[in-house]
Amino acid sequence: MSKVAIVRFPPGENRQKVDKNDYRNMLQAGLMALAGTLNLKAAISKYLPGGVVGMKTNCLARKFNSTPLPLAEALADLLVLSGISNENIIVWERTNQELEWGGFPVSQTAPGVRYIGTDSPGIGYSNDFYSSGPVNSLVSRILTEMLTYNINLPVLKDHSVAGLSGGMKNMYGGINNPNKYHDNNCDPFVAHVSNLEPIKKKNRLTILDAVRLQYNGGPGYNSRYVTAYNGLIISDDPVAADRIGLEILEHFRKINNLPTLEKAGRPVRYLKTAEEIGLGTSSLNKIEILAFIMDNSGKAVKGDYI
Repeated sequence: MSKVAIVRFPPGENRQKVDKNDYRNMLQAGLMALAGTLNLKAAISKYLPGGVVGMKTNCLARKFNSTPLPLAEALADLLVLSGISNENIIVWERTNQELEWGGFPVSQTAPGVRYIGTDSPGIGYSNDFYSSGPVNSLVSRILTEMLTYNINLPVLKDHSVAGLSGGMKNMYGGINNPNKYHDNNCDPFVAHVSNLEPIKKKNRLTILDAVRLQYNGGPGYNSRYVTAYNGLIISDDPVAADRIGLEILEHFRKINNLPTLEKAGRPVRYLKTAEEIGLGTSSLNKIEILAFIMDNSGKAVKGDYI
């Protein structure tokens, strides 16, 4: 049984700004629930026992709806509390420009957390191709050579081709030729990109930012279809994280009188493919959802996720 932890502020609150402390509280509650412990250090060490830890962002929507800097900063603070030094944390993206679009301070050298793009001098892509199914790609050397483990830190949103842009789709930003893999609603390509050996081996957690959820018109920003979900979706199963993200996305499409993604011609086929090749669980009856609502004191209490 796969587990997905969902932590959010009360539904209906239009929190235009979620700060680092808010994210820290949500992350603490979600990581401890997922790990089944009340000890934060033990929770983090279960998934990230040491070494150099990366965070793969999603910054294509610029500051409108990209991975928030306060989320990455809050997560870095918790990693440090668990015993991982700042110098062993790398926030990364496809390009330095995309990081800057998202409001991240590009910084390739220590001291402190590094913020780097694959196009930084001396980095680039692997010398060798990695293959899975129809996918044959070079992978960012940040992932193949610099990191021990990776945390996938995307934004949950609609996608004009794939239907859903979540954790697995975000890893298109870790390969050299994502343009080749958009036919047939990106299926089976999304699944096989995440099945590339360095991606599958090093991705330990998916933390989907769903504070401001775009349920249509993505992946570019469209304010008409943005709503406040106010939460994070956290799992060590990349398929389960996306599957629950899809449930939330479809819920907001329904209450806003939009057809399902399948009826809109954008079925999210790649989740089933991902389960079939052993990446994780896409069957709802095999996913345990641990849902919490943050109260006014900053504590998490059990609640509903939609």
